[in-house]
Amino acid sequence: MKKSLVTILGLILLTIPTLLPFFNSRFFYTQDYIFIARLNQMSAALADGQFPVRWAPDLRFGEPTFNYYAPLPYYIGALVHLLGFNFLWTSKILFMLASILSAITMYFFIKELFGKKAALVSSMLYTYAPYRAVDIYVRGSLSETWAFIFFPLIFYYCLKLAKQTNVRNVIFLALSLSGLFLTHNVTTLMLLPFLILWMGYLIWQYKNLKGLLGFTGGIVLGIGLAAFFLLPAFFERDFIQTKYLTVGYFNFRAHFVAIKQFISLFWGYGSSVWGPNDGLSFQVGLVNWIILLVVFVLGIIYRKNKKFLRIFLFLAVSFALSIFLQHNKSAFIWEAFPMMAFIQFPWRFLAISIFIVAIAGGVITPLFKSRQNFFVSLVVIVSVIATFSYFKPKEYSDDAFFDKFVNKDKMRQGIDLTKDYLPIWVQTVDGVVFDVPMSAKGNIAVTSINKRSTSLSAGIKVLDESMIEAPITYFPGWEVWANNRVVVQENPSKMGLIQFKLPKGNFNVKIELKDTPVRVTGNWISIISAAGVALLLVSRKRYSK
Repeated sequence: MKKSLVTILGLILLTIPTLLPFFNSRFFYTQDYIFIARLNQMSAALADGQFPVRWAPDLRFGEPTFNYYAPLPYYIGALVHLLGFNFLWTSKILFMLASILSAITMYFFIKELFGKKAALVSSMLYTYAPYRAVDIYVRGSLSETWAFIFFPLIFYYCLKLAKQTNVRNVIFLALSLSGLFLTHNVTTLMLLPFLILWMGYLIWQYKNLKGLLGFTGGIVLGIGLAAFFLLPAFFERDFIQTKYLTVGYFNFRAHFVAIKQFISLFWGYGSSVWGPNDGLSFQVGLVNWIILLVVFVLGIIYRKNKKFLRIFLFLAVSFALSIFLQHNKSAFIWEAFPMMAFIQFPWRFLAISIFIVAIAGGVITPLFKSRQNFFVSLVVIVSVIATFSYFKPKEYSDDAFFDKFVNKDKMRQGIDLTKDYLPIWVQTVDGVVFDVPMSAKGNIAVTSINKRSTSLSAGIKVLDESMIEAPITYFPGWEVWANNRVVVQENPSKMGLIQFKLPKGNFNVKIELKDTPVRVTGNWISIISAAGVALLLVSRKRYSK
């Protein structure tokens, strides 16, 4: 236990140089700031008793953000915020935690494969890869940064299952997979073919067909644990304007990578554009290319060693595939699988590329035999020196710049908010911002109002028959009640807002978001799966005594 704590402390210290800019009193500009608004809305929704959180109440007139956007980093962020940190510092802490935890999970994965020295090499290659700096300091991709934690965990528990197929390893594979499902939808889709290759390699290497049953059980249970999110995200995807996720700038056809960009040492803080003149770096990394060259040479030298030859083949196929999927020659694959359009940027597969290279670094470490210490020291030092300068922002900003993502009134106006999860009933976002029900036709007086994240209660005096417009975006699940009777809703307004008619009279109106059958089903599958995991763990402990 003490040795593990010392190891973890050492990894934290080695990771700190990549995180120094976060210790500045100010935050910095990145290409994505919306994560601050999401953190704000997650915290507000949880404080209001919403769970699982699906609805972001203050993004314009409310949007089903967390019905589609993987919520795990934001749940953790809400806990951090609860400790007293503001949303800027909460964001900083989340980025730092992601970097540290990914270094740790990579270490323990490779330690299981090839020992401590190899694990240190892989962990440092993984931590200091240029694309990691792109994600953190250029793109500001919080969720993708957190996804790096789960790559090694998933591969680790697949390895454990191949070695020993038991309930414990099935459960932890399921937890790791559900962690990725709930962290970044896109990365889960990207990892799938490489996970299949890894499982195939493990069955080939360890000749354990029971492992296949373990893999299947872990995947099914992992999907079950995340079903409360996965089912609505998939089956209710037609309720949002997905066109904003795949057209224009987000059309994958505009973001393929030229071969020279993988090799180039160019660094920039600009955007990804059509053609090879991007302002963003897509380099694999000088140190990583050297590692791959060494792997190629040692693969030839040790080609008669079946153990190493098998993993060399896995690494070669996986790395080649990850690079190919970023090049425009792979367009036919992207066209053949429409779901890949939601990946948006083919260069996102760099996350897989650097993961594979990090594994490769660990694989070759034992081959240096008596010179392992020298090799490990060299890789650690060169990795830091070669990429340290990338781990910094272009410039810092005053905190006031981020007010639009924490100020409720500005969020209601939709300032700089994306349209990623607008319900299909929203025809325009331009219109008057209001906070209490008003009459689209007729004449009403609102005598009282109480608005929460998923409900609105109001006393309304209707002076003559009126069409009432509520300050809530329509989405399946919203119900309207007047004097304890269900009111049939009219077509939403052009802004997508809930509308309903009331005759002359006094009414106690309640508008509430209910779960649809798909959401209820997902919730129950997750509850049953979680109960199953708890029961299995308790039973295992009882019978192991």
